[in-house]
Amino acid sequence: MKRNIFIPAAVFALVLLLAAGAWAWFTYRAAPSAGPLTAGTVQIEINEHGFKDIVDWHPGSAATKKVSVKTRGTKCAYVRLSLTPIWGRLEGDTFVAEPGLPVDKVTLDWNEEHWVCAEGWYYYREVLCPDDEETELLLESVTLAPDPGGDYDGKILRIVVAAEAVQASHEAYRDAWGLNALPEGVAEYAAP
Repeated sequence: MKRNIFIPAAVFALVLLLAAGAWAWFTYRAAPSAGPLTAGTVQIEINEHGFKDIVDWHPGSAATKKVSVKTRGTKCAYVRLSLTPIWGRLEGDTFVAEPGLPVDKVTLDWNEEHWVCAEGWYYYREVLCPDDEETELLLESVTLAPDPGGDYDGKILRIVVAAEAVQASHEAYRDAWGLNALPEGVAEYAAP
């Protein structure tokens, strides 16, 4: 009787051993790979042409100041700029701001067709992608009022340009810029 149980158990164990061996023959385990994975980048550069400082400016005259943004990154991005006019004077080679002089006598001739102004920022209406390379001009010129008053005699005007960009995908502007929505007129990102 013990022999009748032993033979089927031995055959069953042999079948399991052969099955396990055959399974091992048809499996393969690849070594871990450390292949490169490169993240995209958002990188911009301000492109300015025209005056750095306006000196000897005459009332009612305009000075050329062209400002745009170039993309240097690999991802599509939203772009915004701020333009801050500052009156001052030169002491040697150093610009010294005069905050008491109001800038409301200066008109920034900005491009309303391609840019939207909201809360002190100028937002490019389109998503800037690497294929686009550069935005349309934001600023083309700056004009001094016809009668700014005598306080501006001998003063220098400087326009400080600051730019920010954030990836267009995943509504990153919400966290990066603290916005609930893009300003009206700015195109929504559509993934390619």
